[in-house]
This record gives sequence, C-alpha cells and structure tokens, in this order.
Amino acid sequence: MVLARVAFLIGAILGWFGLALLVPAVVAMFDANRTEFIAFVVSAAVSTGIGLLLRWMGESPPDLRRPDALAVVAFTYVAIALVGALPYVLVGLSPIDALFESMSGLTTTGGTALSDFALYGRGVHFWRALSHWLGGIGVITLFVAVLPKLAIGGRELFFAEASGPTDDALTPQIRKTAAALWRVYFAITAVAVVALLVAGLSPYDAIVHAFATVAAGGFSPHPQSVMGYHLPAVEWTLTFFMFLAGANFALHYRALFTGSTKIFRDEELVAYAGIVALASATVTGLLVTKGGHSVADALRLATFQVVSVVTSTGFATADFATWDDRSRLLLLGLMFMGGCAGSAAGGLKIVRVLLISRYALQELRRTLHPRAMLPVKLSGRVVPEPVMRSVLVFFLFYLLAFVVCAAIVTAAEGDIAIGVTGAIASLANAGPGFGAIGPMGSYAGLTAVSKGVLIMAMWLGRLELMTAFVFLGPRVWHDVRWRSRPPAGVS
Repeated sequence: MVLARVAFLIGAILGWFGLALLVPAVVAMFDANRTEFIAFVVSAAVSTGIGLLLRWMGESPPDLRRPDALAVVAFTYVAIALVGALPYVLVGLSPIDALFESMSGLTTTGGTALSDFALYGRGVHFWRALSHWLGGIGVITLFVAVLPKLAIGGRELFFAEASGPTDDALTPQIRKTAAALWRVYFAITAVAVVALLVAGLSPYDAIVHAFATVAAGGFSPHPQSVMGYHLPAVEWTLTFFMFLAGANFALHYRALFTGSTKIFRDEELVAYAGIVALASATVTGLLVTKGGHSVADALRLATFQVVSVVTSTGFATADFATWDDRSRLLLLGLMFMGGCAGSAAGGLKIVRVLLISRYALQELRRTLHPRAMLPVKLSGRVVPEPVMRSVLVFFLFYLLAFVVCAAIVTAAEGDIAIGVTGAIASLANAGPGFGAIGPMGSYAGLTAVSKGVLIMAMWLGRLELMTAFVFLGPRVWHDVRWRSRPPAGVS
C-alpha cells in the first residue's frame, strides 16, 4: 500500500468537499444567521486547505492497487466525517456529538445527537440533509464520476464502496457507470422535490426531505420527524420515494434509459416488494386489532413505517417504539435485513438473505443426496462459489459486529433495549431504535463510550464491514510505504 497515493486521492476529495460545505453557508446567509454562516465558511476553508496539503504531500497515482483503493474508501469516510463535524462543533455541539451527527449523516444512518432542534437554524438542518444526499449513493461514486484523477482507479474504488454483492457495470467505463447512477439519483431527487411541493411542503422542507428520502437517510428538520407535519399526502409521497431508494439503482437506470422490462424478473426486487407488502399488511392488522386505528390510518402508518425501516431511512409518522411487541419485533427484523444491493439502503441486504436461505436449503438436500450437484441460483443464474463464500463470511462478520457492539452499549447504558436496537440501527444505518433512542427520542443522552461504539458501527455498516475489517489483518500492512518511487533527484 502506497500511503502517498492514498493521501493524494483523499486530498482531492476533501478539496472538492469544501464546496459542499458552502451550500449550507448560503442558506445561513439568506437567513442572516451569522454564527452558522461563519461555521460553514470556516469548515469549507479547513476542508479545502487539508485537501490541498494532502495533495501536495501525496503522489498522483498512475494506477491503483486493491489495498490502496480499500484504504481510500475506508479513510475517506473518516476524513469527511471529521471535517463534516466541524460546523456542528462551531455552532455549539460537543465534539463527540458533532462527530456522531456527521457520521450519521454521511452514512445515511439518521440517528441524531441533537436534543433541541430549535437551537439550530436552517443552515444546520440543510447540512444534515445534504450530508445524507452526498453519502446516499456513495461519496466515492460521486467523485469517481466527476474527478478525472479518481477515474484512474475508478473500478477498484467503485466496487470497494458498492452496496451488496453486485457486479452491475452499466457501461464499459466505470466512470460513465458512476455518472449514469448519479444521473438517476439526481433525477429521482428532482422528481421527489416536485412531488413533495405538490403534496404541501414548503420549498425548503421539500428539498430537505427529498435529500433525506432518496438517500434513505431520515434526518428531518422537525423534531417529530414526518409526523410533525400532519400531511397524509406527504407521507404517501415519501413512502413511494423511500421504496424507490431501497431498490437497486442499476435497475432504475435500465428502466429509465433502456426501457428494459427484465427488471420485473429480478428476484431480489420481487422479494423486496413482496416483503414490504406482507409486512405492511401484518402491521396494519395489528394496528387495527391492537391499536384501535381505522383501517385507512393503520394502512398509512404501517406502510410508511415498514418501508422506512426496511430501507433504513428512519423517518417516522408514529412512535413505533410504543407499538405492541409483535409489530416491534417485525420492524426489528426488517431493520436487520435492509433493502436491495446497489441501493441507498443499509442492512444485511435482501439478496444476501435470499442466497443464505437457498444455500441452507441446498445443504439440507445434500444431506439426503450427498453426491448431487445442487448449485445456488439467483434470477436464473448460478451463483459462483466464491460469491457464495463471501456472502456467508460477510454474514458471520455482521453477526459478530452486532453482538460486540450490542454488548458494549448494553454494558455502558445498563439497558438491553438501547444496546440491541442501537447497535443494529447503527450497523444497518437505520437510525432510530427503541426506548430513549426511539423515533421521537435522541442519542444525545448516551455515554461517550456508547456514542463512540455506535459511530464505529455506522462506519462499518456503510463500508459493509469487509472494506474496514481488511485493515485489521497484518498482511495489508506488511508492504506499506510512503512513496512508490524515490523523490526526484534521489538515486
């Protein structure tokens, strides 16, 4: 691994990331909020300055090896989260809360460390939503699309950040693939803004909620989330766009730009739609029979919350932490599973659940017929053994990370509900849990230890664990050096 190359590319991203920090500065300027304006301008200058310094110290890569690409992806999120935390610190948040809020935004987790939303202006809330939107389809994917320097190692970077076991390359050139995905992402966001305006939100609220919805993030400027607006049309509109955000963006591209109807034969998409429909019907029935809601209200509340949880968005139209145990258990299972590979959603991913289930059934059949050739298939194609092996290994690491995080947070808080749901909500990038960290609560009251563990869990979840875990092994460090060649003039 050549550290100078890693530093150069992270510096290139940080330099341009400074421009993103100027957007909420403009919002603060229009609101005449001097404190927030200065906070974002200073943060933009710091991001750009650090980026330029890293580029000056680093080395422009002629190519990019796999370890270098993994390091760029893993540590870019750390670097951007640290820079993104700076404006929160400058407006009054503690450093640990600021880093929690920043990491939660960039990883589209949506769990908040803010305890009083009224203390912060529209600039801060806009930054929360914008950080979602930048992280939704992937910070690296964005910069692969727009920065020529990253196109050098674009394929390695792109698939190191990719969500789930997918090999979707929409065009022969990976930079064009990244650009195509961002066109789809931008188009869906624009349509969502218009739809939310029609549904009754103000332009500011429409943009903020569109950013958070299409990114499957969940930050809302209202302390009661979507419930605080009391607009059923908005809730149904958000439900639709959350569902889109939880599906593979490569399928959206094919449907929009190629007119392909094969997407409806994609087994993961079919399973995703079926799970949402079945879970919504189940929760609707429970809300009618146990919660006393009318069928219409129960259907709206249940469908919204099921889609919000399975896509790891984290919006709420009700305090589902107070629902009956069966509904909460179902939502917890959906949170653990997550949406589709290649989407903005977090979690284990439905494709992995399908593959693990089919592999388990094949093993049962192999017990009766030990010599039979029983390959695992998905959408009519045989799943290669290396892919199946990587899915199983990922599942084991996912369980391990969940158990460790849950144990530490439970010990720190003395509350198993917070420990278990906080760990899975952070690892799955889903946002709210149960109890004090429920949809109407906040992570602000947790100990610094718990917040630190959950920040790590959010980072691991966004990187799908393996990109981060690889740096725990000694092999990746045995050939670490600063430069790939001696500086000029040195023999």
